[in-house]
Amino acid sequence: MIKILKTIVTKLGGVDTSEKNHVDTYTENRIVNVPGEQIASIENGGIWIEFQELVEYNFMNIIVIGRKKHKTFDGCELVFLSDNSELKLISDSREIESDFSNVSNRWITAISFDVTNQNIDMITNKEATKVNLNFKKDSESFEII
Repeated sequence: MIKILKTIVTKLGGVDTSEKNHVDTYTENRIVNVPGEQIASIENGGIWIEFQELVEYNFMNIIVIGRKKHKTFDGCELVFLSDNSELKLISDSREIESDFSNVSNRWITAISFDVTNQNIDMITNKEATKVNLNFKKDSESFEII
């Protein structure tokens, strides 16, 4: 019923207020100006990281940009793979939800991980060759750059 009324209003010269016609400049600005250093890439996106220290605890905040929407209350797992080792990090935040930008047709997801100094060294030295972001029902694979 609402769809019919919107169609009638737009045919009579009114403004279409549907969400699909909204230009999301806020989310697109977040995608274009990602803080941190890009460590991995995928087609039309990648992973950016920033380290943060809070009262002697180290956290790695990542921003994932890509074509997939992620929404979960179970958290996720970030796996760094190299020829001779594997580093698994469990997300500190359990609730994860992506934001969509209809300008570039991409999703942006912010996730936090608890890390140690040894983990930070492995990540910043780029010892891994591949990064997998695993969710309960989905996963994405990125190449280290």
